[in-house]
Amino acid sequence: MHRIVQTRLRFDLRTQDYFERRVKEGKTRREIVRCLKRCVAREVFHLVRPTQP
Repeated sequence: MHRIVQTRLRFDLRTQDYFERRVKEGKTRREIVRCLKRCVAREVFHLVRPTQP
């Protein structure tokens, strides 16, 4: 997840905008990365969880 977040911070405009918004709110880089990892975990979970038959 760490690698995904780092890559998104470099190339994904939505993630960069999110990062800038959080910086303006006074969050530290560590806190922002933690939030982004949670977002990534949610996205991955929804992709891999089994569907109900």
